[in-house]
Amino acid sequence: MEENKKVWIWVFVAVALLFLFGSFGMGGYGMMGFGMGFGFIFMLLFWGVLIWLVITLVNAAQSGKKEEDDPSTILKKRYASGKITKKQYEEMKKELK
Repeated sequence: MEENKKVWIWVFVAVALLFLFGSFGMGGYGMMGFGMGFGFIFMLLFWGVLIWLVITLVNAAQSGKKEEDDPSTILKKRYASGKITKKQYEEMKKELK
């Protein structure tokens, strides 16, 4: 069974290579030969980079919209995370008012 699996993997690899290098159904001559497979790879690379760039720009724009927290919100977050005690929280809250 394992031998049969390896044979099918090698057949798949051979067909994929033939397809990529353009000699599968194209005759393998001229511009339709060797370069066609690499053109397909570069097209995928181009679209992948373009999609990555759009996603990166959208994420950067959304993170740029993050508003600065007001002091009371920062104080609440520090108290909730345990960075300050309740006594410190109450004193700082009084100072903010």
